[in-house]
Amino acid sequence: MTIQCKKTKSDGLLSALGPILLLAVGLATANMLSTYKGIHHEKQATLSDLIQQDRAVGNTLFNAHKFIEGQQGSQLLRQSYESLLTRFPATISSIENDKIFQQLSGLSDTIYATFSHVESAEQMILRPEQVDKTQLNAWVNQLHEMNQQINDQVLDNVSSTSAEYSKKASGTIIKTAFILLAVIFTFILYLGYLLITLRKERKRNLHMLAHDPLTGLSSRACVMTTLQSRCDNRTPFSLLLFDLNKFKAVNDTFGHHVGDQLLKSLAAKFTQTLGKFGIVGRLGGDEFVWLAESDNPEVIQQQYALFLEELKAPCVINGKRLHIKLSAGGGIAVDYDFNATQLLERVDEAMYQAKSLQIKEVLWENKTIYKALGAVNPLEHKSKVGRKKQRDESLEYSEQPPRQSVQHLI
Repeated sequence: MTIQCKKTKSDGLLSALGPILLLAVGLATANMLSTYKGIHHEKQATLSDLIQQDRAVGNTLFNAHKFIEGQQGSQLLRQSYESLLTRFPATISSIENDKIFQQLSGLSDTIYATFSHVESAEQMILRPEQVDKTQLNAWVNQLHEMNQQINDQVLDNVSSTSAEYSKKASGTIIKTAFILLAVIFTFILYLGYLLITLRKERKRNLHMLAHDPLTGLSSRACVMTTLQSRCDNRTPFSLLLFDLNKFKAVNDTFGHHVGDQLLKSLAAKFTQTLGKFGIVGRLGGDEFVWLAESDNPEVIQQQYALFLEELKAPCVINGKRLHIKLSAGGGIAVDYDFNATQLLERVDEAMYQAKSLQIKEVLWENKTIYKALGAVNPLEHKSKVGRKKQRDESLEYSEQPPRQSVQHLI
């Protein structure tokens, strides 16, 4: 009971594992795709903000040079500077959301330093007084160098396919791909285990269908299928049917558990002898069948003699010595033109005839077999014995002295 409960729990876990693994495959696939899309989206957003920032820096530098050269007033300079000042927070937000960008060494620090440099000019450019062109020129030169440094680092580390950004992005995607592959591999192993389990289950079911559950001999269905197949193919063979004598008395006297043990012992004797020369099966109850590979009655008699020799040893069950007695009927398939139905019916009649007359040998339904064997037909022998017994009893009766009547004796 405990083993059955454990097996049920194990089967329940296996049943639940399949959907879980399918869900895991789906989640791992979604994770890999989302990771790829996320990296691509973050890279595009970062590059877009960096390009816009570079334009804002370029406008500011252009207007600053125009102002320093006296070609325009401070109004356009202030406007381009304010646009640059508001552009940096968006860029910084993008690079902070870009996980791969954060892993690049030095580039984020350069952008932060550039933003600090831009903020340092707020009082100088936006104050209402006149802008100091000397200070502005120094600030513009440094901004130009810092912006050039950013552009160089972006080209080397972000934009190109061999850049550090691409390598780190590929590494991240590969990690998620490995997770997906691991889950898929686990699912494949699960499917393989299921396939092996199903094959074992199918093999076990086929074995159960082909064998009698109590004795382990071939089942009735298996025997009948084989019998019909051999008849259809006109394969030479012999059919013998057996009936276990007084089996009901064993069950009634000692119990069905002893009867079952007796059937198992008989099945073992069948397997050790006749099973080597054909297929032995249980038709049901105490009836058995042997599909012998040979169609030579003499060979069958020799093989059956080995079985009878094995039956001489009693079966000891729970300390009880039980001797097995069988009635047997036989037939050669070719004698019935390989007609399975006719063969079964005739051999079955022979078996029950042998049982009713208590014939120990195989009773062949086709009586011409005994001539070929040079043996006496058990039916004729029984008939002669019966007639002799009747003559002896009649003679014994006639030789007795005449009985006197009671009246005469008085």
